[in-house]
Amino acid sequence: MAHLEHLELLKSGVRVWNRWRRQHSQIRPNLRGADLRGCDLAGFELSRAYLGSADLSRAYLFEANLRDTNLQRANLSHCCLIGGNLKHAYLADANLYHAYLSQADLTEAYFGYANLEQANLTNSILHMAYFGQADIKQTDFSRVGDLAPLQLRMAHNFDQAIFDPAASLQLASTRQH
Repeated sequence: MAHLEHLELLKSGVRVWNRWRRQHSQIRPNLRGADLRGCDLAGFELSRAYLGSADLSRAYLFEANLRDTNLQRANLSHCCLIGGNLKHAYLADANLYHAYLSQADLTEAYFGYANLEQANLTNSILHMAYFGQADIKQTDFSRVGDLAPLQLRMAHNFDQAIFDPAASLQLASTRQH
């Protein structure tokens, strides 16, 4: 359950929230299970927050900082995370169906068992991101330069994901071994 004070501060807008985060950097905001559907959270400082089971479907998180954030079982379907910082984010069992993550930094993000069907990860940084048991059906990995073949070896619907032609050949040859 979300902490009511944290939820009220969040709804006060980006300036109020980000100032509060700077002044209280030791606090990990608790927004678990919060209904944030369709909210404009562009540029919000959400690093280290607890957003597990939150509903962020259709939310606008353009260039938001979600570094080290717990998003386990969160609903991020149709969410805009373009240019977001999700380094070390924990997205186990999260729903990212048709989410827009292009140009996002997903370094060491954990997507175990997540639904990434039809998500757009074009031009994202995926260094050491984990996709074990994630559904990557029709997920767009175009122009992702640092995707290692081993990162996707346990993902579901690998054969239906979208890759650049050169990357597809490299990934396919590794997948067969």
